[in-house]
Amino acid sequence: MSKPRIAIFASGAGTTAEVVMQAAATGALNAEVVLVIANHPSPGVFERVRGCNSTHGTHTTTHYIGSKNYPPTAHEAWQPGRQTVAEEAAILDTLAQNNIDFVALLGYMKLVGPRIVERYGYSPGSASPFAARMANTHPGILPDTKGYYGIHVQEFVLATGAPAGHCVFAVDAEYDGGPVVAEHRVDTQPGDTPETLFQRVQASEKATIAHDIGLFLQEDIGN
Repeated sequence: MSKPRIAIFASGAGTTAEVVMQAAATGALNAEVVLVIANHPSPGVFERVRGCNSTHGTHTTTHYIGSKNYPPTAHEAWQPGRQTVAEEAAILDTLAQNNIDFVALLGYMKLVGPRIVERYGYSPGSASPFAARMANTHPGILPDTKGYYGIHVQEFVLATGAPAGHCVFAVDAEYDGGPVVAEHRVDTQPGDTPETLFQRVQASEKATIAHDIGLFLQEDIGN
């Protein structure tokens, strides 16, 4: 059986994406990262793709698809943080052209459009979360930290006493709305700041993300 073909969506430095790319390149993750899509023209993740390709002889391609190079039409009801109609269509075309089996959102700071969710995401009528072929990672425990992102998750955790950690969930049409498929708790420590807690959450996430995606793929193939 051929390896599942993964597309990664990212917006920034791509440190988590790099972990997944390296795991796939070395065989620790039984998958092939075929392409990385970012909504900025020169994100750090693109440099990490080039580094991984150079080190491991992989052929992951990079694609800039955002609202600046695929802008909304004059009559489109578009909001920042969401994909434009043209942006969503370009992403769908790129995924189809590359025969993508699975989409991993790793630091992608946009709400995925409804057509992409329909094609790859989780539907409330699905028999299992693993019927989805798109997963996202979140630096907090859901639903406690739903709607927060980045270091703001850790600010909320320390202010409220909510549990700290991170999770992977099947993507649906809402922000942080799909069912959780993997969860990892991280202990808070006396004197923690949002920055120190975030560092430990990120370290735990990097240590587990390739394994979590691998398990998701195994369950997905079985459905």
